[in-house]
Amino acid sequence: MGHMLKNTKFRSGSYALGVPASTSTVGPDAAVDGQTRFNTSTNRLEFYANIAGTPGWNAVAREGNVSIVADKTFIGNGTDTDFGPMSYSYDTGKEAQVLVFVGTVYQIPGTNYTFYGNTSIHFTSQPSGSSAITIIHGFGSTISTIA
Repeated sequence: MGHMLKNTKFRSGSYALGVPASTSTVGPDAAVDGQTRFNTSTNRLEFYANIAGTPGWNAVAREGNVSIVADKTFIGNGTDTDFGPMSYSYDTGKEAQVLVFVGTVYQIPGTNYTFYGNTSIHFTSQPSGSSAITIIHGFGSTISTIA
């Protein structure tokens, strides 16, 4: 029979809440959404969830640094609405994964610009002549490096 916590105040100081711990190959017989464990194979806290139709254990967080990178700067000419190639590839619909500025003005993803051809950006109106177009990548990444 399991134990339940109800209206319990945890002590502060040198106390901690323990969670079940096991290797990647061992886990509950019938895991359900929301269960949490510490995976001793990966040294990561994990939760069980059916994400996009694929049930499984998922890392709660990644540690390390995700690279945020400014692409080469394009220059508006008052005529063109298409610029590229960008250093990174993004499909249409992934506009929210980057920050785009024309001059110092932030551009609204999907409204002021869209991606096409994976490495090009299309603006709904022409950026004015000599305006710097800055594209900053890395906000949709889950790939990190330990630093």
